[in-house]
This record gives sequence, C-alpha cells and structure tokens, in this order.
Amino acid sequence: MKRSSCDEHRAWLVDALGGPPQPQGDPTLAAEAAACPECRAVAGEIQSSWELLRLVRPLEPPPALRERTRGAVLALIAEDRAVASRRGWSSASQVPLAVGSGLGAAAATLFLLGGLIWGSHLPEGHLFFCAAIFTGLLVGAFAWIYSATTVSGVHLDVAARVGVLALTITVAATTTCPELHVLWWWDRSVPGRFFTTLLGAGGSSLVFGFTYGLIPGFLAALFGGRLLAARWLANGLVAAGVVFLLATPVIYLQSAPFTSGVIASWLAGTAAGTLCGVFGALRVRARVARAGALG
Repeated sequence: MKRSSCDEHRAWLVDALGGPPQPQGDPTLAAEAAACPECRAVAGEIQSSWELLRLVRPLEPPPALRERTRGAVLALIAEDRAVASRRGWSSASQVPLAVGSGLGAAAATLFLLGGLIWGSHLPEGHLFFCAAIFTGLLVGAFAWIYSATTVSGVHLDVAARVGVLALTITVAATTTCPELHVLWWWDRSVPGRFFTTLLGAGGSSLVFGFTYGLIPGFLAALFGGRLLAARWLANGLVAAGVVFLLATPVIYLQSAPFTSGVIASWLAGTAAGTLCGVFGALRVRARVARAGALG
C-alpha cells in the first residue's frame, strides 16, 4: 500500500475513535487498508490503546483543593474589580488635576514674568490671548503626564515632562536676567555685539535663540528623558516640539520692543536649538547606557 494511502487510513481511524462506526469514503482505500499488514497492525494498536483509555476512571480533585482553587479565582476576580474601580476614579481625577496644574503653572509663570509683561506695554487682548494659549498648552502637557500617555511607542508623558522641565529652566533663567528683556541683555553683551556686527540684528537674535533653546532642551531631556530612546527619532521630535511650544509664550511676552524679523529669527533659532539640545541629550544618555553595559 502507498504511504499516502496509509496515512489517510490512519487519519480516518483517529477520527472514528470514540464514536459510532463511520464508513470509509473510498472503497478502494478500505480494500487496500484491509490488505495492508502495516495498516491492520496500526489499527489494532490504536483500538487497543483507546480501549485502555476508556478503562481509566475520571480524575476528581480533592474537595479541599477544589475549594482553594475556587477561592483563589474569586479573589483574583475581586482584585481585578477593585483595580478597575480605582483606575476609573484615577482617570476621572486626572482631568481636574491636569487643569489645576496647568492653571497653577501658567499663573506662576506669568507672575514671575510680570516685569516683562507690564514693562512691554502689551495690549490687554494680547496678554489674555497669550495667557489662554499658554494655559491650554500646560493643561495638555500635564494631562499627558498624569495619564502616562503612550501612543505606538511614543512616550507623550515623557515628552511633556521634558517640556515642563525645560520651561522651568527657561523661566528661571529669564527671571534672573538683570535686564527687563533677555534679548536686550544679549544685544548689550560682548557676544551679542560681536554677532550683531558680524551677522546683523536678525543673525544675532538667531544665534541667541539657538542658545535659548539648546540649553533648556538639553538639560531637560538629559535628566527627564528616560524612555525616549525606544523610538529615538519620533520621541525626540515630539519632545523637542513640546519644549518649543512651551517656550513660545515666554518669547511672545518679550516681543513688544523688537521687530517681527528679529522675533522670527529668535523663534527659528529656538526651534533649531531645541532640536539639537534634545537629540544631543538622547545621544549622551545612549552613550552612558552603552558604557555602563560594557563596564
């Protein structure tokens, strides 16, 4: 008998176990199986093994073991329900917590930069617009942080934490500046005068903006950028975007005495500096981790 016919007959035997006799579909195959010594031997072995299995009594677990298992399953179900309930309350409290944190951070920032606000003589409508946009950005950032939001491996919570930390560094540096506007201080400093002579006012503000975004972005990503290396390009771009967005209201509050070209150069330099700072910090973190693994 051919090997394929033997295999087909064995498959039919296994399907027929434990049930009423089933006619084999192909009479030719049945005749060949009846004439094949190997098929007859296999059929006998399968049937005898099945008969032995039918003699084995069903195993019943001891009542004590059954009760312990049932109690453990019920305890796990209760624990899952409790965790789901706590998660629901936690999710419900994240919204007011994020709103309160955003309002508090925006109020503290605007209070610290009060000299810049009133010294710039900004129209009240511009100030209200800036405060509203700034608060919205901060509420979104804190919502990401509290909810530990991660989308397709992009850690929005970590990016928001880096942005808030960079904002803290920016506000602290701006508040401690001896001049009313940091760009005024830069223009009167030795490096500022050098770059103004070399590149003009726009080029000098571009260089200043690069430093203005580089240092806070680097420090914030270096100390708060854990988990950003998983998808370093996407995570780095999102973190740099959050840092830049949170820095723009601070720049806007200082924009009154300067031309639109100078402010545009400042913003462009800040965007470039933020990118370099965040990705530079990620590179440093990767090298430190690699050196620690090798050591």
